[in-house]
Amino acid sequence: MPDPAAASDARARRPDAVIFVAGTGTEVGKTWVTAELAQVLRDRECAVAACKPIQSYDPDEACPTDAAALAAATGQHPDDVCPPEHTYPVPLAPPMAAGKLGRICPTVDELAAGCRFGATVDIGLVEGVGGLYSPLASDGHNLDLIERIEPDLIIVVASAALGGIHDSMACTLPLSAYRHAVFLNRFDPRIEIHALNLQWLHDAGLAVATNLSEMADIVCTARRGRSRGDA
Repeated sequence: MPDPAAASDARARRPDAVIFVAGTGTEVGKTWVTAELAQVLRDRECAVAACKPIQSYDPDEACPTDAAALAAATGQHPDDVCPPEHTYPVPLAPPMAAGKLGRICPTVDELAAGCRFGATVDIGLVEGVGGLYSPLASDGHNLDLIERIEPDLIIVVASAALGGIHDSMACTLPLSAYRHAVFLNRFDPRIEIHALNLQWLHDAGLAVATNLSEMADIVCTARRGRSRGDA
């Protein structure tokens, strides 16, 4: 008799690269960056899948959920991006939303166990919730999930505007043990503060991208590095 668990393991494996998309805060553009990056990578003939381990949203807003936006970019079903049992129609951090609805919020370990991808996936994108220390499970935040899944690259989505230096530095310091890069969202080279922030972060030694093509290059480098076994 075949072992169902073994069959499931055979269908799922760690992709060539697991990319965690974090943010300096809420509404900084993580979902847009993740979805657009997925499309750029697919245009480069990479097999890409997305995972939103848990999500909450405002049901009165007309925009799609994060999972639906990511599914549209990757060709997945929204329920495969984020399971319905981890979706909360309340605009609060997931543990708070779950409590308001009288539902049980999963643990970090349970969320990490759900960050799995099919055997044909080259690059798996995992999008977090809110900022790096925003609570996303009953017992932890994004950084705890990062420690569980050990991504090959962490993308920190930050604003290119005033305050972007502080936010980028504050969010990358706890990530020193991981390969990471900053994506300056809504960057406009014609705006002086954007250009100055970019130069400052470069001078500070950070890998920084200001467009999706540059970010895809960094992702592909992380993918090749893992396939070679590089640190």
